[in-house]
Amino acid sequence: MNARWYIVPILMLFWVSLAVFGETSLRPIKDWSQAARYARDAHTPIIVLYTAQACGHCERLKQEVLRPLFEEQASQPPVLVREVDINTGGKMIDFDGEPIRCRQFKQRYHVFATPTLLILDTNGEPLTEPIVGYDSKEQYQSRLEQVLAGFRI
Repeated sequence: MNARWYIVPILMLFWVSLAVFGETSLRPIKDWSQAARYARDAHTPIIVLYTAQACGHCERLKQEVLRPLFEEQASQPPVLVREVDINTGGKMIDFDGEPIRCRQFKQRYHVFATPTLLILDTNGEPLTEPIVGYDSKEQYQSRLEQVLAGFRI
């Protein structure tokens, strides 16, 4: 049998293991009820990062703070991080499973600038004040470590 036939099952196993054992990247989202189920099962808060295209501070935050957070997850409980473009339109599924307009979802959390980082519980309730802007790696790391270490659902 040709070696390429083994690649598909191996890739499928890899993607399934990511879904079961944790997130390894920032992903866009349209269904918050699904994210809430995952966070509930993993006993972790939900980190929501509002970004925009051509937002240099957003990219720095992702590269300097959030991506390293994923690398550290191997020895810690998983952290669920989802990315939302501030200019996203249309509808999404809210935490209760009902449709909601993207702008209403954004207004609920008073998101007006990027990057804005929210830390929510599995019902979509904020656990801390939003972190707006990006000044330093240390500021974000300290705040995230504090919340993630001090709170598990």
